[in-house]
Amino acid sequence: MRRLAMTMAMSALAGGTALAAPPYVGTWSSERLNCRAAADVQRQTVFTVDQSALSLPEFGCEHATFHKSASGWVVHASQCYGADPSLAEPFSRVVHMVRHGAKMRFTWPGFDSGPLARC
Repeated sequence: MRRLAMTMAMSALAGGTALAAPPYVGTWSSERLNCRAAADVQRQTVFTVDQSALSLPEFGCEHATFHKSASGWVVHASQCYGADPSLAEPFSRVVHMVRHGAKMRFTWPGFDSGPLARC
């Protein structure tokens, strides 16, 4: 009985580790004060990433897939919307996300977010 309880506990811990969120998931901003700012300020300054979507200042994508690469995480995004005049459906954009310690940086051709801190 004791062995069964120990095995179940180890399985639960292993399962919890497997379900941990990837390192890019979260809300990011260059200034932490923006994380608690009014909604109009957040729309212009906050980057939000979950496991299947991406929301950047003035730009967002309803569907996103993430793949690890040598240069960080690569996002393949579609069903995007926002202020970018080059957007046309169907749209796909490759966005690189690189973590350096507690900081994240989003880049794609012609754009660099600069270092961002987790909100």
